[in-house]
Amino acid sequence: MTEEPRTGGEPETFGRCVECGEVYPVQESDDGLRPVGTGGSCACGCEAFEPIAE
Repeated sequence: MTEEPRTGGEPETFGRCVECGEVYPVQESDDGLRPVGTGGSCACGCEAFEPIAE
């Protein structure tokens, strides 16, 4: 049984979808940034996010 990535919890920062530009609260993981509460992807289906400078 494989462990599911975190989908909930407290956001650590904000990230922008590299495909459509939508901004989400995200957590940092070993695989990059993951949006909180979305199952790991943007509404457009993309799973890649870039950090937003604070």
